[in-house]
This record gives sequence, structure tokens and C-alpha cells, in this order.
Amino acid sequence: MNKIFLASCVLLILSGCVQDGPNIKQIENLQFFIDNQVDSRVIEIEPGLQYLVLKEGSTDGISPNLDEVISAHFHGTLTNGEVFWSSLDSDPLTIELSKLIVGCQKVISKMKVGDKWRAFIDPTMAYGEEGRPGIPSNSILIFDIELISVS
Repeated sequence: MNKIFLASCVLLILSGCVQDGPNIKQIENLQFFIDNQVDSRVIEIEPGLQYLVLKEGSTDGISPNLDEVISAHFHGTLTNGEVFWSSLDSDPLTIELSKLIVGCQKVISKMKVGDKWRAFIDPTMAYGEEGRPGIPSNSILIFDIELISVS
């Protein structure tokens, strides 16, 4: 009986010492953004929010404000390459910029019509610990975004 009690106590203490998943995931996410900056083409807007220009639109094009409606194609993947959503095989998404996740709001507000960028978004500017169907909690999101129009 004492051995069972002692073993239970040891397991309880050890389980309290084990680092939980989100903390490990946060460290992995931080390392992703550090490693990503090795590519000189990657531009950091702020910690946890980076982009890579895939195609430049018109230099005199307009950039959207949060209260404006944008039309854009989105192709979203996780860091392992798994696609969680894409508009490429359908109509572009037309939505008020302020209705998108914060990371997309910040990136798209810097884009000009005709630009196509790859955005790397930390979970704190996306779906965080909650996640979404097809998006595990604390996932970095990678979006290829082509800004088609602003109205």
C-alpha cells in the first residue's frame, strides 16, 4: 500500500514538472520566426508577423484601410504544408478588412492592389489557443494573399 501511495505521489510531482504543450509550441513558433529571417527577402512588420513579396502590383496602387472592403485570393497553410483553406479554386473573398484576423489586417493594410505576398502569422494574431477546425491550437498560419481590389 505504501509503495502505491509513494508511486502516486512521485507521478503527481513529476506531472507538475512537465512543461505543457502550449509553452513548447510557443518556443517552436519563436524559433520558426527566427529561422525565417535568415531569408533576406522576408520582411518583419513586428515580432510574429512577417511577409515575403511574391509579386509586386502597381507602385501607385492603393492600400486598404480597415473600414474598406477588399477582394483577395487567400491560400492558407500550416507550417507542415497542410492546406486549411483556399479561395484559389473559387471566387476571391470579398470582406471588410476589419473582419479578418489581426495578422491579415496588418499585412493587407500594407499591400497595394495587384500585390501577392506570403504572410507568416503568429497564433497571437490569428486563432491562438482556441484554434479552429483544421487549425490546431497555437498554429502559425501561412497565407499567400493576392489583393485584387479595394472599395
